[in-house]
Amino acid sequence: MKFRKSLIALACFMVLSFVTAPVVNAADFVATQITTPEASLPKETDEAKTIVKINSKNGYRTFKIYGQHRNPYKKDKYLEMHGCALCSLTTGLAAYLPNKFGNYTPYQVRTKVEKKVFGAKIYKANYSKKLRSQMPVSMYGISKIFKSMGIKTKYVRKFSNASAEKEIETHLKTGNIVYIESNDRPQVNGKYGKCTKKWSSSKHTMILLGMTDTGKVIVSDSSDRKWSKKNQRIKYTTVKEIVSYLIPCKSSAKTCYFSKTAACGGYVLINPQK
Repeated sequence: MKFRKSLIALACFMVLSFVTAPVVNAADFVATQITTPEASLPKETDEAKTIVKINSKNGYRTFKIYGQHRNPYKKDKYLEMHGCALCSLTTGLAAYLPNKFGNYTPYQVRTKVEKKVFGAKIYKANYSKKLRSQMPVSMYGISKIFKSMGIKTKYVRKFSNASAEKEIETHLKTGNIVYIESNDRPQVNGKYGKCTKKWSSSKHTMILLGMTDTGKVIVSDSSDRKWSKKNQRIKYTTVKEIVSYLIPCKSSAKTCYFSKTAACGGYVLINPQK
């Protein structure tokens, strides 16, 4: 009898444990710590176009990174002079919406996507100017285009270095990208240092594709930098360094094309998870 009662008690305990024990979804836990093995990335990207796979929540995304100063792309004089944002926009759209934009060139994104999303009036106002006066798509414009495609964004204009470092690294580890506007000099909370031209000769749009398993930021860059040697379309840095080259905004003006530094800096989180 005692043995039977013991069995009944044990069975009740097991049933209650099964019912009340919390269920931990391993995928949800891992999703906040997504990185890409550095060893899996190309060793050299000193080329006109690089195709790379970066880990994401449900596998990976394929990014096509364009060199705006390399043939055949530099034959498009707008692309050579102002094409950093356009190249980056083409890269991101193809990665997030491959069925729709997987085969789009930067030229097609400019003449079809920009015109449709911004409207003919805004589009013509920019491209009817002389080439030197035409402007690249702004951070606001990039955010607007992704939103028009049904992809959530978060445009962060004002930030401290510490807050941006934390937010950007956390976001990258969800397997999603960040668009940035880099400056030609570093800053700490809006106080600028000496011009270095490390990440830009003036102002420059790039994409942070993700984090490596070695703690580096994977940077998609359409421009060439001598210091990066054989790594051109993809470069590596730390979160701390890249944030120091970002531009805190002093204005919240909503312009689809770059207007002034005070309104067009900051960074854009694509598909934020919070």
